[in-house]
Amino acid sequence: MKYIHNWVLTVLCYLVVSFTIFSSSVSAENTAAAADGFLKQLLGAEHYGMGGSFAGTTRGANAVSNNPAGIAVAEMNQLAIHTTRFPRTIALVSKPNLNANYEEYSQYEQRAYGIQTLNCAFPMGRFGTVAVAFSFLQEGRFRRVNHLGKALNSFPENNLALGFSYGLSILENTLIGVDTKWLRSKVTDAEGVEHLGHGYAYNIGVIQQLSDAVQVGIVARNLSNGLSFSDVSIPDMITQTIAMGVAYQREISDVNLRIGFDVHPPFQDGIRTNVGAEVWYHHRIGARIGYLRHTEIRYASVLILEDTSFETEERLWKAEGFCFGFGVRFGSITLDAAYTPQFIPTTMTEERIYTAQGENIYTFSIGQTF
Repeated sequence: MKYIHNWVLTVLCYLVVSFTIFSSSVSAENTAAAADGFLKQLLGAEHYGMGGSFAGTTRGANAVSNNPAGIAVAEMNQLAIHTTRFPRTIALVSKPNLNANYEEYSQYEQRAYGIQTLNCAFPMGRFGTVAVAFSFLQEGRFRRVNHLGKALNSFPENNLALGFSYGLSILENTLIGVDTKWLRSKVTDAEGVEHLGHGYAYNIGVIQQLSDAVQVGIVARNLSNGLSFSDVSIPDMITQTIAMGVAYQREISDVNLRIGFDVHPPFQDGIRTNVGAEVWYHHRIGARIGYLRHTEIRYASVLILEDTSFETEERLWKAEGFCFGFGVRFGSITLDAAYTPQFIPTTMTEERIYTAQGENIYTFSIGQTF
Protein backbone atom coordinates (compact mmCIF):
# COMPACT_ATOMS: atom_id res chain seq x y z
CA MET A 1 0.00 0.00 0.00
CA LYS A 2 2.80 2.45 0.82
CA TYR A 3 4.44 1.77 -2.54
CA ILE A 4 1.17 2.50 -4.36
CA HIS A 5 0.64 5.77 -2.53
CA ASN A 6 4.20 6.89 -3.35
CA TRP A 7 3.66 5.98 -7.00
CA VAL A 8 0.50 8.04 -7.23
CA LEU A 9 2.09 11.04 -5.51
CA THR A 10 5.02 10.88 -7.93
CA VAL A 11 2.63 10.95 -10.91
CA LEU A 12 0.70 13.86 -9.41
CA CYS A 13 3.84 15.92 -8.80
CA TYR A 14 5.19 15.21 -12.29
CA LEU A 15 1.98 16.33 -13.99
CA VAL A 16 1.70 19.50 -11.91
CA VAL A 17 5.32 20.53 -12.59
CA SER A 18 5.03 19.72 -16.30
CA PHE A 19 1.87 21.75 -16.75
CA THR A 20 3.22 24.68 -14.74
CA ILE A 21 6.29 24.86 -16.97
CA PHE A 22 4.19 24.45 -20.12
CA SER A 23 1.66 27.10 -19.14
CA SER A 24 4.30 29.67 -18.22
CA SER A 25 6.02 29.22 -21.57
CA VAL A 26 2.92 29.80 -23.72
CA SER A 27 2.48 33.37 -24.86
CA ALA A 28 -0.94 34.98 -24.58
CA GLU A 29 -2.02 35.28 -28.21
CA ASN A 30 -5.37 35.44 -29.88
CA THR A 31 -5.20 31.83 -31.04
CA ALA A 32 -7.73 30.04 -28.80
CA ALA A 33 -10.14 28.06 -30.97
CA ALA A 34 -13.89 28.33 -30.57
CA ALA A 35 -13.90 24.68 -29.47
CA ASP A 36 -11.67 25.49 -26.48
CA GLY A 37 -14.51 26.73 -24.26
CA PHE A 38 -16.79 23.96 -25.52
CA LEU A 39 -14.47 21.23 -24.21
CA LYS A 40 -14.38 22.80 -20.74
CA GLN A 41 -18.18 22.70 -20.38
CA LEU A 42 -18.91 19.00 -20.88
CA LEU A 43 -20.15 18.33 -17.34
CA GLY A 44 -23.49 17.05 -16.12
CA ALA A 45 -25.87 18.32 -13.45
CA GLU A 46 -24.34 16.01 -10.83
CA HIS A 47 -21.00 17.84 -10.90
CA TYR A 48 -22.36 21.32 -11.64
CA GLY A 49 -24.55 21.07 -8.53
CA MET A 50 -21.42 20.36 -6.46
CA GLY A 51 -19.74 23.56 -7.62
CA GLY A 52 -18.24 21.94 -10.70
CA SER A 53 -15.96 19.60 -8.69
CA PHE A 54 -15.23 16.39 -10.56
CA ALA A 55 -11.54 15.36 -10.41
CA GLY A 56 -11.95 13.05 -7.40
CA THR A 57 -15.73 12.56 -7.28
CA THR A 58 -16.54 11.53 -10.84
CA ARG A 59 -17.82 8.02 -11.57
CA GLY A 60 -19.44 5.90 -14.26
CA ALA A 61 -20.82 7.42 -17.45
CA ASN A 62 -20.67 10.91 -15.86
CA ALA A 63 -16.86 10.63 -15.82
CA VAL A 64 -16.62 10.74 -19.61
CA SER A 65 -15.07 14.02 -20.85
CA ASN A 66 -13.84 15.09 -17.39
CA ASN A 67 -11.76 12.46 -15.50
CA PRO A 68 -12.02 9.22 -17.50
CA ALA A 69 -10.48 7.19 -14.66
CA GLY A 70 -13.88 7.32 -12.98
CA ILE A 71 -15.63 5.25 -15.65
CA ALA A 72 -13.78 2.17 -14.33
CA VAL A 73 -16.14 1.96 -11.33
CA ALA A 74 -19.19 1.25 -13.51
CA GLU A 75 -20.64 -2.16 -12.57
CA MET A 76 -23.52 -2.09 -15.07
CA ASN A 77 -24.10 -0.56 -18.49
CA GLN A 78 -24.87 3.13 -18.02
CA LEU A 79 -26.45 5.85 -20.15
CA ALA A 80 -26.25 9.56 -19.29
CA ILE A 81 -27.78 12.51 -21.17
CA HIS A 82 -26.86 16.09 -20.21
CA THR A 83 -28.45 19.32 -21.45
CA THR A 84 -26.94 22.66 -20.43
CA ARG A 85 -28.76 25.89 -21.25
CA PHE A 86 -26.78 29.14 -21.31
CA PRO A 87 -29.15 32.11 -21.08
CA ARG A 88 -29.20 35.28 -23.17
CA THR A 89 -26.72 37.41 -21.25
CA ILE A 90 -26.50 41.21 -21.32
CA ALA A 91 -23.71 43.03 -19.45
CA LEU A 92 -23.69 46.85 -19.46
CA VAL A 93 -20.35 48.66 -19.10
CA SER A 94 -20.17 52.27 -17.86
CA LYS A 95 -17.33 54.81 -17.48
CA PRO A 96 -17.14 58.33 -16.06
CA ASN A 97 -17.84 61.12 -18.55
CA LEU A 98 -16.39 64.64 -18.61
CA ASN A 99 -18.62 65.55 -15.66
CA ALA A 100 -17.33 62.55 -13.67
CA ASN A 101 -20.73 60.88 -13.91
CA TYR A 102 -20.85 57.23 -14.91
CA GLU A 103 -22.71 56.54 -18.15
CA GLU A 104 -23.09 53.46 -20.32
CA TYR A 105 -20.66 53.27 -23.21
CA SER A 106 -20.70 49.60 -24.20
CA GLN A 107 -22.73 46.43 -23.92
CA TYR A 108 -21.94 42.74 -24.16
CA GLU A 109 -24.71 40.45 -25.35
CA GLN A 110 -24.54 36.68 -25.75
CA ARG A 111 -27.62 35.07 -27.20
CA ALA A 112 -28.97 31.92 -25.59
CA TYR A 113 -27.33 28.66 -26.58
CA GLY A 114 -26.92 25.13 -25.29
CA ILE A 115 -24.81 21.98 -25.13
CA GLN A 116 -26.20 18.46 -25.48
CA THR A 117 -24.15 15.43 -24.43
CA LEU A 118 -24.78 11.69 -24.61
CA ASN A 119 -22.46 9.29 -22.73
CA CYS A 120 -22.63 5.49 -22.63
CA ALA A 121 -20.39 3.24 -20.49
CA PHE A 122 -20.01 -0.53 -20.88
CA PRO A 123 -18.07 -2.50 -18.19
CA MET A 124 -16.10 -5.57 -19.32
CA GLY A 125 -15.20 -7.09 -15.97
CA ARG A 126 -11.46 -7.36 -15.31
CA PHE A 127 -10.77 -5.93 -18.77
CA GLY A 128 -11.98 -2.50 -17.67
CA THR A 129 -14.75 -0.24 -18.98
CA VAL A 130 -15.22 1.36 -22.39
CA ALA A 131 -17.40 4.37 -23.11
CA VAL A 132 -18.57 6.37 -26.11
CA ALA A 133 -19.77 9.98 -26.17
CA PHE A 134 -21.39 12.52 -28.47
CA SER A 135 -21.51 16.26 -27.66
CA PHE A 136 -22.88 19.18 -29.67
CA LEU A 137 -22.95 22.95 -29.14
CA GLN A 138 -24.96 25.45 -31.17
CA GLU A 139 -24.01 29.04 -30.35
CA GLY A 140 -25.67 32.19 -31.67
CA ARG A 141 -24.15 35.54 -32.51
CA PHE A 142 -22.21 37.42 -29.85
CA ARG A 143 -22.81 41.18 -29.93
CA ARG A 144 -20.98 44.12 -28.44
CA VAL A 145 -22.67 47.52 -28.68
CA ASN A 146 -20.83 50.84 -28.35
CA HIS A 147 -22.06 54.10 -26.81
CA LEU A 148 -23.62 55.20 -30.12
CA GLY A 149 -25.75 52.09 -30.26
CA LYS A 150 -23.74 50.63 -33.14
CA ALA A 151 -23.34 46.87 -32.96
CA LEU A 152 -19.86 45.39 -33.06
CA ASN A 153 -20.56 41.86 -34.24
CA SER A 154 -18.82 38.56 -33.96
CA PHE A 155 -20.12 35.45 -35.68
CA PRO A 156 -22.07 32.23 -34.94
CA GLU A 157 -20.41 28.87 -34.47
CA ASN A 158 -21.10 25.26 -33.60
CA ASN A 159 -18.91 22.46 -32.27
CA LEU A 160 -19.23 18.70 -32.31
CA ALA A 161 -17.23 16.02 -30.49
CA LEU A 162 -17.24 12.24 -30.87
CA GLY A 163 -15.42 10.40 -28.10
CA PHE A 164 -14.13 7.01 -27.02
CA SER A 165 -12.97 6.37 -23.45
CA TYR A 166 -11.36 3.55 -21.54
CA GLY A 167 -10.97 3.07 -17.77
CA LEU A 168 -9.23 0.34 -15.81
CA SER A 169 -8.59 -0.58 -12.18
CA ILE A 170 -4.90 -1.41 -11.63
CA LEU A 171 -2.67 -2.19 -8.67
CA GLU A 172 -4.60 -1.67 -5.42
CA ASN A 173 -7.43 0.90 -5.35
CA THR A 174 -5.99 2.77 -8.33
CA LEU A 175 -8.03 3.77 -11.38
CA ILE A 176 -6.64 5.09 -14.67
CA GLY A 177 -8.46 6.28 -17.78
CA VAL A 178 -8.13 8.05 -21.11
CA ASP A 179 -10.57 10.02 -23.30
CA THR A 180 -10.07 10.44 -27.04
CA LYS A 181 -12.20 12.97 -28.89
CA TRP A 182 -12.54 13.80 -32.56
CA LEU A 183 -13.55 17.45 -32.93
CA ARG A 184 -15.31 19.33 -35.68
CA SER A 185 -15.65 23.09 -35.29
CA LYS A 186 -17.56 25.42 -37.64
CA VAL A 187 -17.05 29.19 -37.46
CA THR A 188 -18.22 32.02 -39.71
CA ASP A 189 -16.05 34.98 -40.69
CA ALA A 190 -16.98 38.62 -41.39
CA GLU A 191 -18.00 37.85 -44.96
CA GLY A 192 -20.36 35.10 -43.82
CA VAL A 193 -18.06 32.36 -45.10
CA GLU A 194 -18.11 29.16 -43.05
CA HIS A 195 -14.83 27.52 -42.06
CA LEU A 196 -14.53 23.92 -40.84
CA GLY A 197 -11.73 22.79 -38.55
CA HIS A 198 -10.95 19.27 -37.36
CA GLY A 199 -8.68 17.81 -34.73
CA TYR A 200 -8.27 15.57 -31.70
CA ALA A 201 -8.12 16.13 -27.94
CA TYR A 202 -7.25 13.75 -25.10
CA ASN A 203 -7.85 13.53 -21.34
CA ILE A 204 -5.66 11.33 -19.14
CA GLY A 205 -6.72 10.75 -15.52
CA VAL A 206 -5.82 8.89 -12.32
CA ILE A 207 -7.93 8.29 -9.20
CA GLN A 208 -6.38 6.77 -6.05
CA GLN A 209 -8.39 5.48 -3.11
CA LEU A 210 -6.47 6.47 0.03
CA SER A 211 -8.92 5.05 2.57
CA ASP A 212 -12.49 3.86 2.84
CA ALA A 213 -13.67 7.47 2.81
CA VAL A 214 -11.02 9.48 0.91
CA GLN A 215 -9.81 9.40 -2.68
CA VAL A 216 -7.78 11.82 -4.79
CA GLY A 217 -7.84 12.41 -8.52
CA ILE A 218 -5.85 14.25 -11.15
CA VAL A 219 -6.54 14.72 -14.84
CA ALA A 220 -4.65 16.35 -17.71
CA ARG A 221 -7.35 17.79 -19.97
CA ASN A 222 -7.60 18.73 -23.64
CA LEU A 223 -4.16 17.56 -24.74
CA SER A 224 -4.21 18.58 -28.40
CA ASN A 225 -2.20 19.98 -31.30
CA GLY A 226 -5.13 22.23 -32.16
CA LEU A 227 -7.57 22.26 -35.06
CA SER A 228 -6.82 22.28 -38.77
CA PHE A 229 -8.45 25.16 -40.68
CA SER A 230 -7.69 25.84 -44.34
CA ASP A 231 -7.64 29.56 -43.48
CA VAL A 232 -4.63 30.15 -41.19
CA SER A 233 -6.21 33.34 -39.79
CA ILE A 234 -8.87 31.31 -37.92
CA PRO A 235 -7.88 30.71 -34.24
CA ASP A 236 -7.04 27.03 -33.88
CA MET A 237 -5.35 26.29 -30.53
CA ILE A 238 -6.82 24.22 -27.66
CA THR A 239 -5.74 25.18 -24.12
CA GLN A 240 -4.24 22.31 -22.12
CA THR A 241 -5.29 22.31 -18.47
CA ILE A 242 -4.91 20.23 -15.32
CA ALA A 243 -7.36 19.57 -12.49
CA MET A 244 -6.59 18.07 -9.08
CA GLY A 245 -9.21 17.05 -6.55
CA VAL A 246 -9.98 15.21 -3.36
CA ALA A 247 -13.27 13.51 -2.45
CA TYR A 248 -14.66 12.41 0.89
CA GLN A 249 -17.59 9.99 1.14
CA ARG A 250 -19.34 8.57 4.19
CA GLU A 251 -22.58 6.69 4.71
CA ILE A 252 -24.32 7.28 8.05
CA SER A 253 -27.50 5.28 8.63
CA ASP A 254 -29.84 6.21 5.72
CA VAL A 255 -27.81 9.24 4.64
CA ASN A 256 -24.95 9.19 2.12
CA LEU A 257 -22.60 12.23 2.21
CA ARG A 258 -20.06 13.16 -0.46
CA ILE A 259 -17.73 16.21 -0.52
CA GLY A 260 -15.50 17.28 -3.41
CA PHE A 261 -12.78 19.91 -3.71
CA ASP A 262 -10.87 20.74 -6.94
CA VAL A 263 -8.13 23.17 -7.92
CA HIS A 264 -6.91 24.07 -11.42
CA PRO A 265 -3.27 25.21 -11.31
CA PRO A 266 -1.20 27.22 -12.17
CA PHE A 267 -3.68 30.14 -11.62
CA GLN A 268 -2.28 32.39 -14.37
CA ASP A 269 -5.55 34.34 -14.71
CA GLY A 270 -6.59 34.06 -11.05
CA ILE A 271 -7.61 31.28 -8.68
CA ARG A 272 -9.80 28.58 -10.19
CA THR A 273 -11.37 26.27 -7.65
CA ASN A 274 -14.51 24.19 -7.04
CA VAL A 275 -15.98 22.88 -3.80
CA GLY A 276 -19.27 21.13 -3.18
CA ALA A 277 -21.25 18.65 -1.11
CA GLU A 278 -23.97 16.14 -1.88
CA VAL A 279 -26.40 14.39 0.45
CA TRP A 280 -28.65 11.46 -0.51
CA TYR A 281 -31.43 10.09 1.69
CA HIS A 282 -32.20 6.38 1.19
CA HIS A 283 -30.40 6.73 -2.18
CA ARG A 284 -33.68 8.17 -3.49
CA ILE A 285 -33.62 11.93 -2.93
CA GLY A 286 -30.46 14.05 -3.14
CA ALA A 287 -29.49 17.68 -2.64
CA ARG A 288 -26.28 19.47 -3.64
CA ILE A 289 -24.59 22.78 -2.87
CA GLY A 290 -21.26 24.15 -4.01
CA TYR A 291 -19.17 27.19 -4.79
CA LEU A 292 -16.99 27.84 -7.82
CA ARG A 293 -14.55 30.49 -8.96
CA HIS A 294 -13.25 30.32 -12.51
CA THR A 295 -11.38 32.96 -14.47
CA GLU A 296 -10.17 33.01 -18.06
CA ILE A 297 -8.80 35.47 -20.58
CA ARG A 298 -11.00 35.91 -23.65
CA TYR A 299 -9.93 37.52 -26.89
CA ALA A 300 -12.79 39.02 -28.89
CA SER A 301 -12.29 39.89 -32.55
CA VAL A 302 -15.29 41.91 -33.73
CA LEU A 303 -16.35 43.80 -36.85
CA ILE A 304 -17.04 47.51 -36.31
CA LEU A 305 -20.04 48.30 -38.48
CA GLU A 306 -19.31 52.03 -38.61
CA ASP A 307 -16.22 51.68 -40.81
CA THR A 308 -16.11 47.88 -41.47
CA SER A 309 -12.79 47.57 -39.62
CA PHE A 310 -11.86 44.93 -37.05
CA GLU A 311 -11.11 45.45 -33.37
CA THR A 312 -9.59 42.93 -30.96
CA GLU A 313 -10.12 43.19 -27.21
CA GLU A 314 -8.58 41.16 -24.39
CA ARG A 315 -10.61 40.96 -21.19
CA LEU A 316 -10.74 38.76 -18.10
CA TRP A 317 -14.05 36.95 -17.64
CA LYS A 318 -15.12 35.38 -14.35
CA ALA A 319 -17.74 32.96 -13.07
CA GLU A 320 -18.07 33.01 -9.29
CA GLY A 321 -20.81 32.12 -6.87
CA PHE A 322 -22.93 29.43 -5.28
CA CYS A 323 -24.25 26.40 -7.12
CA PHE A 324 -27.30 24.33 -6.24
CA GLY A 325 -28.67 21.02 -7.42
CA PHE A 326 -30.99 18.15 -6.62
CA GLY A 327 -31.57 14.60 -7.77
CA VAL A 328 -34.18 11.84 -7.57
CA ARG A 329 -33.96 8.14 -8.38
CA PHE A 330 -36.75 5.90 -9.68
CA GLY A 331 -35.44 2.36 -9.86
CA SER A 332 -32.65 2.39 -12.45
CA ILE A 333 -33.32 5.99 -13.57
CA THR A 334 -31.72 9.10 -12.00
CA LEU A 335 -32.86 12.66 -12.73
CA ASP A 336 -30.59 15.62 -11.83
CA ALA A 337 -30.80 19.40 -12.16
CA ALA A 338 -28.32 22.16 -11.31
CA TYR A 339 -28.01 25.94 -11.25
CA THR A 340 -24.61 27.67 -11.59
CA PRO A 341 -23.35 31.24 -12.18
CA GLN A 342 -22.63 32.47 -15.70
CA PHE A 343 -19.31 33.91 -16.95
CA ILE A 344 -19.40 37.71 -17.07
CA PRO A 345 -16.74 40.29 -18.08
CA THR A 346 -14.68 41.89 -15.30
CA THR A 347 -13.97 45.59 -14.92
CA MET A 348 -10.99 47.47 -16.29
CA THR A 349 -9.73 50.91 -15.20
CA GLU A 350 -12.58 53.21 -14.06
CA GLU A 351 -15.25 50.81 -15.28
CA ARG A 352 -18.43 49.50 -13.78
CA ILE A 353 -20.26 46.47 -15.09
CA TYR A 354 -23.89 45.64 -14.47
CA THR A 355 -25.40 42.33 -15.59
CA ALA A 356 -28.89 43.22 -16.75
CA GLN A 357 -29.92 39.73 -17.82
CA GLY A 358 -28.75 36.13 -17.80
CA GLU A 359 -26.67 35.50 -14.69
CA ASN A 360 -27.41 31.79 -14.21
CA ILE A 361 -26.87 28.54 -16.14
CA TYR A 362 -29.21 25.57 -15.85
CA THR A 363 -28.22 21.93 -16.48
CA PHE A 364 -30.48 18.87 -16.60
CA SER A 365 -29.35 15.25 -16.71
CA ILE A 366 -30.95 11.85 -16.94
CA GLY A 367 -29.08 8.62 -16.27
CA GLN A 368 -30.03 4.96 -16.48
CA THR A 369 -28.35 1.63 -15.72
CA PHE A 370 -29.27 -1.42 -17.76
